[in-house]
Amino acid sequence: MDDPWQMLESAALKVLNPLWDQFAKEGKESAVFAPMAQYPNASAWLARSMAMSSDDITRKLGAMLAGWIRDSRHVGLLSELLERERQVFRDDRMSANSVGEDIMFAATRWTESQNLQVRQAGIDALAHMIKDALEGTPWNTVHWAVANLHHVTEGGHEIFQELVNATDSQMEGQEFLRKAVIALKQNDKQTLGRLVTAPSGIYSVSANEPNYSLIISLWKAVASAEGALE
Repeated sequence: MDDPWQMLESAALKVLNPLWDQFAKEGKESAVFAPMAQYPNASAWLARSMAMSSDDITRKLGAMLAGWIRDSRHVGLLSELLERERQVFRDDRMSANSVGEDIMFAATRWTESQNLQVRQAGIDALAHMIKDALEGTPWNTVHWAVANLHHVTEGGHEIFQELVNATDSQMEGQEFLRKAVIALKQNDKQTLGRLVTAPSGIYSVSANEPNYSLIISLWKAVASAEGALE
């Protein structure tokens, strides 16, 4: 297998199960994904490929990976992943919501970037999730998106005006969103602050990790694929 993209896909497939079971479930996926950020083109390709899977765990991991790709050339990545989940939502709300949570965290991670384009793309993704919730796609972590966006923009985003003017029918069945909107209307910064939900922290991989060789193979594959573009 000489094609670096096939090698990358193969390496990713081999590590998916341990990556989910031993890292992502514990909120420690950064140990594998953060080092991949230095290869943004190959990592973005992989995240997009994972986003097309019918398996929600694969798509969740793709969204987690996307959160670490803070590169101006890929500021449309989260928008693409969100659009994919909107399509899934029509037939499988539970699966789409599960992945949507990771897109929300990835967007929040982007808002912490020193790259202004990436930061703005993260803000936009959070705002789009909120707008979705008012237009018939009720993401179940939208209240966190509201709080995180309010935190990073200090309440200065135009979507908040739409929220305070939202009708009961727009928020039907979204009690957590409704409570966040009440806090907005009352300028209740304490409640909004309690709703702020940060993405997972940064961890490293131990050489004693049982699947260390698979992780190293993934890192080598992503570096090789990146090099193929140079």
